[in-house]
Amino acid sequence: MKKPNRFLTFLNALFGWAWAYETAEEVREVIAERCFTTLANRADTHDKGAAKLTDSLAFQPGLVALHDELHDTWHYLVALKARARVLGYGTLAEHLDDAADSTRDVLQAVATAAESTIPTPAIPASK
Repeated sequence: MKKPNRFLTFLNALFGWAWAYETAEEVREVIAERCFTTLANRADTHDKGAAKLTDSLAFQPGLVALHDELHDTWHYLVALKARARVLGYGTLAEHLDDAADSTRDVLQAVATAAESTIPTPAIPASK
């Protein structure tokens, strides 16, 4: 797989350009490489953060922040989908539509999880 060196990456960034891969295999490889090189660090960071949570309300700030990030991701996917359609990339637009729909589903699940951080009042025993 062709990879840009640091100088070319820097130079491209100055012009607002980014590296594009020429085969699906190269795309899969770079995605896998980026995921797996940071996997242990990311998992450790999130495990340590979660270990500090002591009650349901402690989950709330992170879930609200995650919802904001996912909402931004959803808007980005919708914008990319619209542009792909304008340019005539139907298959790409369909995949982006699927990704946007999945992200919307995750958004709803995270919102529901955030709402469930509110403790429910104790229900007295009935006679």
